[in-house]
Amino acid sequence: LASPSCATALCLAVMGDLWRSKKMSLVQLVVQNGAAHAVVSKLGELGMMQLRDLNAGQSFFKRSFVDEVRECDDLQRILRSVEEQLVEAGIAPSSSGATDPSLPSLDTVDAKLRAAEVEVETLKASQSLFERNNNALDEQSIVLEMGKKFYKTGAAPALSESDMATSLLSLTEFGGQASSMLSVLAGVIKTESVAALERVVFRATRGNAVFQQKTVKTKLLDTSGKVPELVQKTFFMVFFSGAVLGDKVSKIATYFGATLYKYPSTALDHAAMTYEVHKRKAESAQVLEQSTAILRGALTSLAAAYGPWSYVVAREKMVYDALNKCEFDLKRAVFIAEGWVATDEYEALVTSLQSAAVAQGLDTRPIINLIQSKLTPPTYVPTNAFTSGFQALVNTYGTPRYREVNPGAFCCILFPYLFGIMFGDFGHGLLFAGFGYWLISKEKEWEGKDLGDMLEMVYGGRYICFLNGLFGAFVGLLYNEAFAFPMGFFGTSRWEGFEEEGLSGMTCEHLERCELSGPIYPVGIDPIWHVTENKITFFNSLKMKISIVVGVLQMSLGIYLSLLNHLEYKDVKKVLFQFIPEVTFFGGIFGYLVLTIFMKWSTDWSCPLDHAAAEAGLPAAEGGICQPAPSLLTLLINMFMSPTADITVPLYGIECFGGAGNPDCAGVAEAGYCVYPALAAACPVSCGAPVAAGDFVDLLRAATVDEHTGAMLSSEYKICISPLQSYIQLKLLLAAFVAVPILLLAIPLIEIYQHSGNKYDNLDEDDHEAEDDGHAFSAGDAFIHQGIHTIEFVLGGISNTASYLRLWALSLAHKQLSMVFWEMVMLPPLQSCRAGGSSWRCAVPLFFGFAVWVVLTTAIICCMEMLSAFLHALRLHWVEFQNKFYKGDGKKFVPFSFQTMVENMDDEE
Repeated sequence: LASPSCATALCLAVMGDLWRSKKMSLVQLVVQNGAAHAVVSKLGELGMMQLRDLNAGQSFFKRSFVDEVRECDDLQRILRSVEEQLVEAGIAPSSSGATDPSLPSLDTVDAKLRAAEVEVETLKASQSLFERNNNALDEQSIVLEMGKKFYKTGAAPALSESDMATSLLSLTEFGGQASSMLSVLAGVIKTESVAALERVVFRATRGNAVFQQKTVKTKLLDTSGKVPELVQKTFFMVFFSGAVLGDKVSKIATYFGATLYKYPSTALDHAAMTYEVHKRKAESAQVLEQSTAILRGALTSLAAAYGPWSYVVAREKMVYDALNKCEFDLKRAVFIAEGWVATDEYEALVTSLQSAAVAQGLDTRPIINLIQSKLTPPTYVPTNAFTSGFQALVNTYGTPRYREVNPGAFCCILFPYLFGIMFGDFGHGLLFAGFGYWLISKEKEWEGKDLGDMLEMVYGGRYICFLNGLFGAFVGLLYNEAFAFPMGFFGTSRWEGFEEEGLSGMTCEHLERCELSGPIYPVGIDPIWHVTENKITFFNSLKMKISIVVGVLQMSLGIYLSLLNHLEYKDVKKVLFQFIPEVTFFGGIFGYLVLTIFMKWSTDWSCPLDHAAAEAGLPAAEGGICQPAPSLLTLLINMFMSPTADITVPLYGIECFGGAGNPDCAGVAEAGYCVYPALAAACPVSCGAPVAAGDFVDLLRAATVDEHTGAMLSSEYKICISPLQSYIQLKLLLAAFVAVPILLLAIPLIEIYQHSGNKYDNLDEDDHEAEDDGHAFSAGDAFIHQGIHTIEFVLGGISNTASYLRLWALSLAHKQLSMVFWEMVMLPPLQSCRAGGSSWRCAVPLFFGFAVWVVLTTAIICCMEMLSAFLHALRLHWVEFQNKFYKGDGKKFVPFSFQTMVENMDDEE
């Protein structure tokens, strides 16, 4: 961003788009039939309008452009076949070519594509034939070459090379002459079948045939299947006697899939055949090479045209599918289309269509009407690179209802904040934010490329990772922690210890008593709390209360957002009889709990130091009320279980009787507080209760001390109550109980009254209302739905508030796990270094310990713990926050757009 003003403007624009879905208008187009294709094509280029199906319920086969759609399907089948052949040949197809101004028409693509299909099929058939012929020559050559080794006598003397070339004896291994009655059968067979063939030949000939074999070193083409493939084959040669036996062996070999080849019986024939085979192999190789070059050239030409042709076919199919949704009036020769368009884009749509009509030279301009309808429009929430990831989290739960408050606007901040509370650590947060920033820096390099499923998902959430890391670092700054170490980001501790002369100027880490030396720590938690003995108790209490406060505030925000939904839909009854009871119930109980948390935090419950400490020069505490701090859990339980009982450990409005400086029992009677059972039991005489003579029954008194010896003669007896707290809690509890039946019964009774005098509301002559799910009103359904909502809200108020305690639990687990890694992995090497010794004994363990610590921190803390915090934050946002106002039953706006089609084509590639 160029400047802070630009950033502010962008933020406001993003929030404006995300706050609610855009207002939509139902538009009707009336155009002459001849311009139908041109107008719909223009709509696809604009990408502003989502078309409605005006022929809903009609079979696809009865629609006007079913033949054109089938033709496009057939062309897409051919294109898929072409793509497979291109991939097989290792040729990359061209891009879609959507921006090419000279795109061919569908008819041109149809003619050229079908001609190219025939040409490629012919070339591939020729290529296959040439490959088979070349393979047969290779196998014949192998038979001739390897047959020499078996077709010779073992008893003949060694011959010279010249003699071998001119006089190859046609002898068997038994030494028979050329005029012998032995015959030979040679060929090749798949290696896995040769053993079975040998056994069957032996049994069929009863051992009257000699079977010889040898594995071919190179793989040969197997043409027995539909798709030729290279397999390992074995050469075999069978010697036998008699024509009958030869026919039998030949049939057996053919059955096992062997390929038989002629083997010459004389040396001259062998030499002539070898020469002929080598000559034909050279010719075949040349023809095969030329055929391959021609086929590759044809595929290369197809690859260049593949992208534009695919785009044209897909675009035309979209156009014809859209036309099938329109109505065609044959009498008036016009077609009618309806669709949803954003209200602020309506004027741009009209202008573009009028310009398109002029460019096409149409006699009449398109008639564009705005239709008033009760149909629920689709939800259109524009997003950008920053907001798309957060909106995707919301859409995974459900698409927002039309004009409903969109949780995506709050997800951009609240989701990272919840994550940061659980992941709060300055060091870990910066690491995660750095990872997110690295992903953001790859936008220009990675945008639009195929990254794989996992990396694509992580890259899509790059801004989520970045903000999660920043908020984790921010909360870690408040915790004053970095990699689980206490850090004094804003100076040292403000607590100092006591010595005999007073404040020592040292932190009270190892001293028994501490006192604030000045103002409190400016930001976050004082670092001294990380090293105290009660640090776990302190952080447990603090983070538990923070979790409750954050949860109640976020859920209260959700309830108030439901008010904005009711106002948007002009539903007055839900404002009066749903929102107000919900606020009353939730605020009266859980809002009051948050208020008591802040009151307890802001009250100084300490007591001033005693006189002996003051005489010793120690400072006295200022402003302390010297009262025990109440347990908020006990306060909340007593509020429900004993709403009229006296509050003897009050939080606010404290009035004490007895003790130094406080009224005694006489003051209780004068104030009229004898109505409180605790005070009446302590002051029976003053309150007029009958007592036995001589009994000491007025118990409220101050402590008495002997003036001479200083010994305490009697201890004080003091009772504190809070009439104000009792009154407020009782009223809040009554208001919460009254709100429940109002929430349960008021809306169903009002709906019954509204429908009792309008029995024909569900009848509507407008055909457009047929799509709306206007079911008949049922009083039973109304009570059931409202009852479910009431039970869910009342019980959810308790369970949802308790669910936010996961913020405390995961934050504590994150810190403790980080400390365990440090103490178990890094601390021992550091302690060995402090103990002394050679530098190698220190450096080597420290190096390996640091490496292990980095791996564990990265793998478990920054990956597994991050994923756990992410899922818990997502659950809190989905369930606890969104169920207060979010329905999520909307229909996403899907405009008729060629650009979307191109993006989908790129994703498939």
